[in-house]
Amino acid sequence: MKWFIVNNFHLYSTSEGLTPISSPIKKQILSLLTERGRTQKEVMENIQRSQSTTARHLLELEALRMINSQVDVNDSRRKIYTLTGELVATGGKPATQLKTHMRKVIGTGLESNGNLMENINKSLRYVIESWGLSLDEMLRETGHDIGNQISKELGNTNGEMLETLNVIAKFWAENDMGTLEIQKKRPLVIRIESNYDCRGVPDVGRPLCAMDEGIMEAILSKRTGKKWKVREFVCHGTGHDHCLFSVKNA
Repeated sequence: MKWFIVNNFHLYSTSEGLTPISSPIKKQILSLLTERGRTQKEVMENIQRSQSTTARHLLELEALRMINSQVDVNDSRRKIYTLTGELVATGGKPATQLKTHMRKVIGTGLESNGNLMENINKSLRYVIESWGLSLDEMLRETGHDIGNQISKELGNTNGEMLETLNVIAKFWAENDMGTLEIQKKRPLVIRIESNYDCRGVPDVGRPLCAMDEGIMEAILSKRTGKKWKVREFVCHGTGHDHCLFSVKNA
């Protein structure tokens, strides 16, 4: 019997439970439908596959309860496919360095001046990530929920980007989450020193602050009335002593 190690998968939550998707074509289709509903022709043109291949993958995804189809109200001859599953995690290479770090932070938390519960909560994530399961999508979505709540409590910003970033920076500082500032205006880059989400973690070769991405996306979108995409590209997790986030129109 042959065994195959699959670590490049996407894990979706559906009405039937958790479903891993490893097919590159299916992952491409699901990513495309995350943006909006599409017809089979639109999907086919975007993934650059034949009509028969596209139809087969759409049929299989629908059987898995990952997507749904409805007759187009503007043209009854075609269907609109929409995403019903929710991406919650992705699989990748194990980050074994995080296990060592987890033991270290628990030890720190047991000291008289350590924050034990905060470190235990972080350690849960470190263990899961050390197995090779990235929680970025789940954390980003959680960040959206948190950001929407925070936005209600912030001061007036008049819909201005810079004013909004100023109140976010104030919130970050007041809650001991780090020091947030604008590093560059064009293109917009946000810098965070001593970020609560990743300070002290070892170099694991990738950014770790997806929750912060979600928090800032939600606040910026709520306050400016525009959709924004915030992505971290420098992090303690990439071997640096600070975090950098790019901010672009979504």
